[in-house]
Amino acid sequence: MGRQQVQIEWRLRKVMATRDVWTATALRELLIERAGFEISLQSVSDLVKKQPVQVKVATLEALCTTLQCTPNELFGIDIPHDVSLAELDDTKSRGETRSSPRSR
Repeated sequence: MGRQQVQIEWRLRKVMATRDVWTATALRELLIERAGFEISLQSVSDLVKKQPVQVKVATLEALCTTLQCTPNELFGIDIPHDVSLAELDDTKSRGETRSSPRSR
């Protein structure tokens, strides 16, 4: 069986809805007004409709400023049951690999 990966969900549309921003056009206007951030309507539309492959930090900052949110609100994380981020951090801090036996 293949290794399951952490899945990241792009939640821009949900965050927009909680702020009563319903269209890409409205978001673009707010980006200009609140953050001084110029971006094409097509680019905003793509951000709203599809999960981006990458997001520039400047774009993320402008979205957070405009929508008065944090990056944590824009990204949702779905962690498979067999993946523990805390366990990975814990083993890294002790210099162990993930396959190392854990002492109790």
